[in-house]
This record gives sequence, C-alpha cells and structure tokens, in this order.
Amino acid sequence: ELPDASKESADTNSRLTTHHSRLTTHASPLTTHGSHLKHAPKIFTETCIINWNKKVDEVYNLIRGLAPYPGAFTFIDDKKLKIYKAEKVKTASPSLAGQFATDNKTYLHFTCSNGQISILELQLEGKKRMLIKDFLRGYRF
Repeated sequence: ELPDASKESADTNSRLTTHHSRLTTHASPLTTHGSHLKHAPKIFTETCIINWNKKVDEVYNLIRGLAPYPGAFTFIDDKKLKIYKAEKVKTASPSLAGQFATDNKTYLHFTCSNGQISILELQLEGKKRMLIKDFLRGYRF
C-alpha cells in the first residue's frame, strides 16, 4: 500500500509543479509609477453634509462612501442626524428636495431632486446608532 501512496504523492506533486510553472510564465509583475499616484482628498465636515438637491444616486453614494466614519449627515429639528445605511426608493415624490415623509413606524424617506432615499440605519445627535424602526419608536416629529 505504501508504494501506491508514494506514486499518488509524486503524481500530485508533479501536477502542482506543472500548474505553478504555467502560472509563473504568464504572470507579469505589477509596476506602478510613483509620479501617477495621488493621495485621496481630505474629507472635511462640509463634505459630509447631505445636499438633498442632488440626484438620488449621488446622495446614495455619498452615504455609502462616508459610512461608517465620518458619516454623511443632515439636520432634523436642529439636531445632527448621521445616516449610516440607506436605499433608493423607486417611486417619485411630489415633495420638495430635503423634505421627508414617514409613517412614524417603519420608514423615513427624504426627497432628493429626482426621487427618494429611504433611511435604514441612523444616529441622532447624542444618541446611539440604531435601525430606523427603533428610532421611529422613540422619536416624535
């Protein structure tokens, strides 16, 4: 039984060596030119404020790009409201950009220039991060 096991081991080793040699012959080293590299721009507080007059895709990408830190935010009743997770709503809204709609139980939608953003996870100034249902259970507009 040992001779068969050593034959299988030798066969496996041979296949791995062949596979490795194919990978290394087709691989080319990654070269970067230092003069083309740029640092990411610094993120200021003003950058994190949500402009509801922008399109839904822009607002959605801002929220995703700044989560979890530093976090995109807006103001509601003069309190900072950080938004960590949101989704696009396909229905159009007759409301003006920046206005919101809620059923006070399950959803909070902010109107953008061409649609709405549904907030899923947020943090009100001085409170902990929470899901929208938990927020609406305790907050009254």
